[in-house]
Amino acid sequence: MRELHPAFMDDLQAGRLRALLERVRLDCTLDLEIRKDYLNIYYRGGNLLRLGRRGRAYTARFDKKYARGAPLPVVPDRIGTEVEAQVWLDAFPHLKMAMDLFLGHHPKDEREVQQLIARDNNVGSVGRHTDYYVCDIEYQEGRSRFDLVAVHWPGTDRKQARQRRLVIGEVKHGDNALGGAAGLHAHVRDVEEFLSDPARVANLKAEMVGVFNQKRELGLLNSGRPLDSFSHELPVMLLILANHTPRSTRLREALSTLPETRHCEVLVAGSSLTGYGLFDATIRSVAEVLDLPDTLV
Repeated sequence: MRELHPAFMDDLQAGRLRALLERVRLDCTLDLEIRKDYLNIYYRGGNLLRLGRRGRAYTARFDKKYARGAPLPVVPDRIGTEVEAQVWLDAFPHLKMAMDLFLGHHPKDEREVQQLIARDNNVGSVGRHTDYYVCDIEYQEGRSRFDLVAVHWPGTDRKQARQRRLVIGEVKHGDNALGGAAGLHAHVRDVEEFLSDPARVANLKAEMVGVFNQKRELGLLNSGRPLDSFSHELPVMLLILANHTPRSTRLREALSTLPETRHCEVLVAGSSLTGYGLFDATIRSVAEVLDLPDTLV
């Protein structure tokens, strides 16, 4: 199950890791995601720090593929004290620069969009007003991988923490990403296959309730109250299609030939003029999108 041990939570909130958590809270370019007793701190969609609990200390790792041979600051491979945590914090600007240079050659556009969606809906200035909270990004279980897992929780109904609807999001950046082996059709089939297993769905919901509430406890999700449960409603597969080119016909072709689904409802996210806040008023069915003028789809 995705969750952090109580001792891990204590160290983040009031112990030797609290400065790391505070940096994530203050730095809008960072995103902390909870895994199975470890966490990832993402920067621009890349893994800046993987921190895992081992005994009485924590293993700490930067993904060195981002270095491209450039010299990196020396950081400890374990964090057992506040001083060691501070060494990592002091290194963050240099590690970010290495990632910036790498991503200039190898962009991760979709992952950057995922991170922006999580920020705007969870803790951004509009986060208390949107209709969705993002529980997790880059969710992976077995062969299944989802760009994001969210909960539909309307901003007009914040007091109702029970029986909220499960949402699985797929992010595509640009029309070139709509087709092929990793295109919309493939992801719809993958989500439909995953959701066909009631045990997997129940496990996902249980995990996301736990993740949601730990992130809320850490101040990384501004919901006002903890999430109690997901509903038995058909889950939503939400297509988040960033930077579609209206002159292109690829989106219309992809949406008009989507595989049929029985275990989820496929919806398409629009924007509130512009931005990454998810509002019910801008969410459309596939049929509604296809009814839009050709100049828009």
